[in-house]
Amino acid sequence: MLLQPIVNFINILAKKGVKNAIISPGSRNAPLTIALVRHPDIETKSISDERSAAFIALGMAQNLKEPVAICCTSGSAAYNYAPAVAEAFFQEIPLIILTADRPKEWIHQNDGQTIYQTDIFGKHVKKSFEIGADYSHSDAVWQIERTINDAVNLANIEPCGPVHINIPLREPFYPAENEEISFNVNSRVIEIVRSERTLSKESWHQLLTQFQDYDNILIAGGQSDKNDNLASVLNKLQDEFQIVCIGDSISNMGFEAISKHDLFLKVDAENLKPDLLITYGKSFISKGLKTFLRKNKAIEHWHLQIGDHLIDTFQSVTKIIPLQPIDFFTKLYEDLDFEQFRNGEEERNESFKKEWFNLEQKANIYLERFFQNEPQNFNEFFAIKYLMDALPANCQLHLANSMSVRYANYIGVNPKKNIEVFANRGTSGIDGCVSTAVGAALSTDKLVFLLVGDVAFFYDRNGLWNRYLPKNLRIILLNNHGGGIFRMIDGPSKQPELNDYFETLQTMNAQNTALDAEVEYLKVINYSELINQSVLFLDIEGKSKILEIETNSKINTEVFKEFKTNF
Repeated sequence: MLLQPIVNFINILAKKGVKNAIISPGSRNAPLTIALVRHPDIETKSISDERSAAFIALGMAQNLKEPVAICCTSGSAAYNYAPAVAEAFFQEIPLIILTADRPKEWIHQNDGQTIYQTDIFGKHVKKSFEIGADYSHSDAVWQIERTINDAVNLANIEPCGPVHINIPLREPFYPAENEEISFNVNSRVIEIVRSERTLSKESWHQLLTQFQDYDNILIAGGQSDKNDNLASVLNKLQDEFQIVCIGDSISNMGFEAISKHDLFLKVDAENLKPDLLITYGKSFISKGLKTFLRKNKAIEHWHLQIGDHLIDTFQSVTKIIPLQPIDFFTKLYEDLDFEQFRNGEEERNESFKKEWFNLEQKANIYLERFFQNEPQNFNEFFAIKYLMDALPANCQLHLANSMSVRYANYIGVNPKKNIEVFANRGTSGIDGCVSTAVGAALSTDKLVFLLVGDVAFFYDRNGLWNRYLPKNLRIILLNNHGGGIFRMIDGPSKQPELNDYFETLQTMNAQNTALDAEVEYLKVINYSELINQSVLFLDIEGKSKILEIETNSKINTEVFKEFKTNF
């Protein structure tokens, strides 16, 4: 007989709005698996590799803006969730982590698949929970139901994030043959009533008064979800009030903001120093921007964040404002607009904005001129520029870490195409980019493109080891046969260990991987092939596709250094 409290546990999970679960097969988690699979309101998928499973769930949760459950057996299986759990924590993505376990008395008793699983994810979850292994007393059932409510509520409270529930289970794990399980329609659900975040009138008045004291105002957006309403209000602030907005490709600003700062921003450019810096979002890709703002500290730096962990990326924060960006900037624009209506338009100093946008224009002109002619030597930078220009409107673009995300940041995303950009910049690891893109493609009808280097691709090719690959997945594989970024960095590039211990040369290609995964495979080694094959690659028909772009790492390095040096 299947344990009824576990069935009720899963039923509450569904009633709390969890609609998707990624299960990795095992025996200890069989009661959870059966309850998840048989629940009519939960869609399940089976992914054998726990690391990949967790990243697939992350990609889904990121797209769906709702928690996704992951479920595994006891032992080292749980540890394989760790990279994705850490990424979800720092990206504030809700995951419900269900790990089956043996009862505590069996830990360290030379029995199979038994490790210390309590608090296994440490500080990288919002909270760890554990239920008891015995359900005979009504208090134990009460604790189970309270725990699942608490966990899902916490995952959904801003800042969102992963929560872990460790579940010790005794045998028997399986129901009898043909035994039906029932989900109690009266399962207990505890809701949290939402409240609005607002500032007091006095606090807002002080901020607005202080804001109006400054001429040189910079709004910097870190990694953020695409938000058309936010883009609209930021665009109006920039156009009407001479404010400068700046963001990386992963900021998803969606309008003509400053985006080529990696090309022109120098530490000693004091004419670009803001008096007031307002930041929002999560991480920034641009090392140049971080260095510049740390060296040229604003007089006032306001950071918008929900949560009590103080974020001070630029070492200059003076105020933490606990509002969502859309709420803060909408209120700011409305009040500035009203002041302007009441008092008449005042001349605001345009010189700061002109300084920034003159350099932005210069960078855009340089970028287009650099790529206007077919290169003498085929290289990945030119290939990426061609493909990013060819991306269809309303698609999603996932950027793997290392050089992929940096190339894309230099080139930029056309704001008129309404492209959503994602990257695993919570921890900036290479370990789950393929799986994350697969999860994204499983949760949208849009075309999902992944730009990925060979090391990151082969590291996570188990992301393609499942039977769910959707036809809207497109992988752009940059194969320079090693970690090419290390050839571009001054430190490792000058060491005798470069080839074997940093760049780590490899000879593989993706043809057999594509064959195994039953995805369409295209390969290019020159510019004319790229033009021809990209037509097939970008076609919305057919199945998942890999476009492998094979290049020479030394040529890539020469071209990239030329690009940066000649500006």
